[in-house]
Amino acid sequence: MSSADTDEPQSDAAPRTVSGRSVVISMFILGIIGGTICVTYAIWHNAPFIELKQALAAEFPKSVPQIEGGQHKGSPMTLRIVMKVDFHPGEEDNAALAEAATKRIVELAQQHQDLSPYEILRVHLVKQRPQDITSRKTVDFRVADLPDESAQ
Repeated sequence: MSSADTDEPQSDAAPRTVSGRSVVISMFILGIIGGTICVTYAIWHNAPFIELKQALAAEFPKSVPQIEGGQHKGSPMTLRIVMKVDFHPGEEDNAALAEAATKRIVELAQQHQDLSPYEILRVHLVKQRPQDITSRKTVDFRVADLPDESAQ
């Protein structure tokens, strides 16, 4: 018996390889699919708040409003609005400015957003200081306690 009879037959075929062109094309396709998924999710996630976001941006230029609605486990449904302002909202000298801005934000929220699914309306005013601690003020409103905007 020879050694060729006991060993498995050997193939003369070269190992299978994937061309570099196929790898690059596959990477581009994967990138396009991933980007499309991210953009679709961002549009779907922000769609309920677009009208309010546009109204806030028109009223407060350069404010970059960010709006999120939802609920953490065990907490009430909350509509959260984060706005950049050009004053330091946490300082006592700017309390009147912060109160006026907050009041206007609440009015716009009542006009442009259905608040009925939410229990809390949370407004964050933020002023980022270069190389320093961010100045911020957060005000919570119970939606049930807000004055009825339609009565005015």
